[in-house]
Amino acid sequence: MGKYDGLAKMIVQNVGGKENITGLAHCITRLRFRLADESKAQTDVLKQTDGVVTVVQSGGLYQVVIGQQVGEVYDAVIKAGHLESLVAPSREEDTGAEGNKNLVAQFVSVVTSVFVPLMGLLCACGMLKGICAAAAQLGWLDAGGGAYAIWYNAGDAMFYFLPVMIAYTSAKKFKLNEFTGLLIGLVMCAPAIVALGSGEAIGSVLGSDYQATFMGIPIILPKNGNYTSSVLPAIVAIWAAAKVEKWLKKKVPDVVKSFILPFLVLVITLPLLFLIIGPITNYLAVGLGFMANSVFNFAPWLEGVLMGTGWQIMVIFGLHWGIVPIRYNNFAVLGYDTLQTPHFAASFAQTATVLAIGLKTKDKKLKGQCSACAISGIFGVTEPAIYGITLPRKLPFVISCIASGIGGGLIGAMQLRCYSGGMGIFALANYINPENGDMSNMVKMVIAILISCAVSFVLTLILYKEKEPEKAAQTADGAERGQAAVSGSTGTEVMVSPLTGKVMNLNEVEDEVFAGGVLGAGCAVVPDEGAVYAPFSGRVIVSEGMRHAISMVSDTGVEVIIHVGMDTVELKGRYYETLVKDGEQVHIGQRLMNFDIGKIREAGYSVVTPVVITNSAAFSEVAMAADDGGHIESGGELLKITK
Repeated sequence: MGKYDGLAKMIVQNVGGKENITGLAHCITRLRFRLADESKAQTDVLKQTDGVVTVVQSGGLYQVVIGQQVGEVYDAVIKAGHLESLVAPSREEDTGAEGNKNLVAQFVSVVTSVFVPLMGLLCACGMLKGICAAAAQLGWLDAGGGAYAIWYNAGDAMFYFLPVMIAYTSAKKFKLNEFTGLLIGLVMCAPAIVALGSGEAIGSVLGSDYQATFMGIPIILPKNGNYTSSVLPAIVAIWAAAKVEKWLKKKVPDVVKSFILPFLVLVITLPLLFLIIGPITNYLAVGLGFMANSVFNFAPWLEGVLMGTGWQIMVIFGLHWGIVPIRYNNFAVLGYDTLQTPHFAASFAQTATVLAIGLKTKDKKLKGQCSACAISGIFGVTEPAIYGITLPRKLPFVISCIASGIGGGLIGAMQLRCYSGGMGIFALANYINPENGDMSNMVKMVIAILISCAVSFVLTLILYKEKEPEKAAQTADGAERGQAAVSGSTGTEVMVSPLTGKVMNLNEVEDEVFAGGVLGAGCAVVPDEGAVYAPFSGRVIVSEGMRHAISMVSDTGVEVIIHVGMDTVELKGRYYETLVKDGEQVHIGQRLMNFDIGKIREAGYSVVTPVVITNSAAFSEVAMAADDGGHIESGGELLKITK
């Protein structure tokens, strides 16, 4: 019997059995299952299973985090479940795996892919509009001056041309040529198209006036007369264009494909957009917005309690992205949103809970984690706090949800309006009315946040009790997790950077497993050179089949994972070249891998590279030696590891 056969059988059984598994792959730390029905999986049992670090459910994938032994566990799972026929290419366009997701997972996957790249810029532009309006109202900025015109319109342009941005990110998601996607978005915002809605009506269909026709067919525009600031029409139009392009690629000769293909895509897609997709999606968007706001108007305080209490739970499962289109539809139709506003206190309540734990705990390591997570939470990123601190301890997470519900109820009762999306403390500016600079919404929001934080902080101090330290959990092979052989000497070891680029705090990484410290402490590097070098002298313990990542153990027992990019396992090794073999002894500074930064980004993947000490528990402290946000050369001091 193999070393991991018992663990493999436990995993197969608790993901719902062989018949529930529709796909299986692995990256350098995780088994990545596609399940027919995720509700059949016994997630709590798996999380308590020796050999399993945690379980993450996101975007239609059921991810069982194992650690560096994942390759061996993967082989054992294949054998235990007789799953050889399911091992297939992992790219969704090659396997049709997207179709294996349920409708909710597909919807969340699309919305996440479309909106996540834009969220930072949307927040920034909303802040810019709000701050400019407030500054003009207070007399700090001349509303008729050039500075106001430039800054305010810089923020406003993002929302005016939102279909262009949406078209680009949708094109990347649906595998349409990005420039074709951009052009479709630009046509939606073109001055001549916008002008169509301002002319005199020549007829009416289903209660909607129209000002022009396409070969005799009415062109029905949105109620506001144009597609600027819209969301759903662009997403569906790009999806349709991608289908058209895929079909035409098989028909158009290669010799003329470079210009005939986009020509035909535009000729076919644009009439579909303005005659069918646009009217249907706009009726749908108006209907969704009306229903959502009707619920809010019926009992705003109750909607606020439900939204506030449930927000962090939705974040765990990625379901919060499902509300994003309704919110931005409200921005486009109404100019503001009240539906999603009650969630705003949630990140601050979570932060207050973490601060209370940090104040109460005697564990120095936990105090440090709480400080880092609190800083992240203040700026609206709470995944590290949720996954790393409150959720594993259960009661603090419940307390934060209760406090969020109280804050949400207050926000709902006051019917506070948000004029742009965003998160964290800087997004408070998005509650300033951009038309007249009225800041009353923002002041009331601050009051609701402070009440929510006070409830969360006080309840945590009173109710949370720290457990006595437990013995290290036993993994499937009988060894204590995280207790690799380390040097008996005391002192601090410095690990140099394996890459050249910008240093990032690990909790800023857009992957909850890395950001939450589940795999260990460390940091990340955004590389500007496509090469990975050995951060110390030691042995390569993982590389075969995992060309996007390198794992090593140093001569003194430090174990590290260098994971080049986010979700780059989907590239199946393309654009990567591994220069070493499993088990090979290497020296510090030796080149281990080459990778093509440009092509990886062009394929739609981030090159942010976590550098994680996977046996952090074996050391008293793992800290950054480099400056967060600073530039580092390969070979520069990156991490300090205290024994």
